[in-house]
Amino acid sequence: MKIKREAKLALAAILAVSALIWGISYLKGISLFETRNVYYGVYDRVEGLKISSGVLYRGYQVGQVTGISFTGKRNDKVLVTFSVKKELQLPGNTLASIQSGDLMGTKVINLLPGDWETFANSGDTLRSEVEQGLIEQVSQQILPLKQKAETLFASLDSVLVIVQGLFNEKTKQSLSGSFLSIGRTLANLEFASGNLDTLLRTESGRLRQILDNVYRITTNLENSNEDIATFFANLAEISDSLREANPKRSLDLLNQLLQEFDSIAGKINQGDGTLGALVKDSDLYYNLNMATENLNRLLVEFRYNPKKFIRLSLLDFSSSKEVFQYGVVIHESTERLSPREDIYKQHPDLREIKYKDRYIYLIATYKRLKSAQEKLKGVIEQYNDAYIVKIDFE
Repeated sequence: MKIKREAKLALAAILAVSALIWGISYLKGISLFETRNVYYGVYDRVEGLKISSGVLYRGYQVGQVTGISFTGKRNDKVLVTFSVKKELQLPGNTLASIQSGDLMGTKVINLLPGDWETFANSGDTLRSEVEQGLIEQVSQQILPLKQKAETLFASLDSVLVIVQGLFNEKTKQSLSGSFLSIGRTLANLEFASGNLDTLLRTESGRLRQILDNVYRITTNLENSNEDIATFFANLAEISDSLREANPKRSLDLLNQLLQEFDSIAGKINQGDGTLGALVKDSDLYYNLNMATENLNRLLVEFRYNPKKFIRLSLLDFSSSKEVFQYGVVIHESTERLSPREDIYKQHPDLREIKYKDRYIYLIATYKRLKSAQEKLKGVIEQYNDAYIVKIDFE
């Protein structure tokens, strides 16, 4: 049977259209002869997502969006229908997140698998979320810097007010008066040291004579120990006689006085105490003479080099010593993170500190700022918003 020319052309046109449809579907990642699972996601907004947008799983396209429609009583939700390769089994708690596919703003659905052991069936509605856009992310990162800058300017303004109040005209006059008083005090000290030096030079002979007399007295006391003992014995006999003749109270007082005097004399004889040392120690004169000479040298040195012995602190603006460390912050949020977050899995030793209405999370703390800066260089690639905070433990 001979086929007409028109039939051949029609058949060729059908084959060409079929090949075109198959080619377009192939370029979009759709196989006309492959069965797929259909899933749904309900979103508040889709912002750039459209039919034929890609569906990614671990960075690989496994399907595409097949339908977008409104749902809800007042059409306040958006129902997105998308198909996925049938051989790909998704956990029941898989998250369908609308994210930016590139810098041009192309939107895709990124499937983030959950941890359930059961799998979702075709026709199920998956959990959904919409990732923040680039502008929102930039605004969120700049907001803490803006708040810190405002706090810094407020602190600088307070410091300037304090400095301005500290160095007003009255304070300047008080400081000038203090410096004048210090100058007069130093002048008086210099004058007093000169008088003392003059006194020691002019009266050195008299001081030596006094020390000689003291030495002679102590020598005489040592040579007269027996006479002193006899004298006290006689006093004891006299006291016995007086005890019999006078009232008992007066005798008791006299007896007590004599006993104390006898004890003092015994200590002097044994060399105890200062007076005993004067009696027994023959080198005392030489030691006193050497002490006088050393004192004279010290006063001369004090006169010509007063700054060597006196140091004055005019103003002390310091407070008690602070005890602080430098912490490397890798995350901060207004709400407390759950211990099951991935950041805790990566860093089991993560430290949480609440500051005002925010929670900051420190990966490590150091006593030296240089050590904290080195640690920050190591984590800044993984955590772009990491920074160093000063922690005061006082």
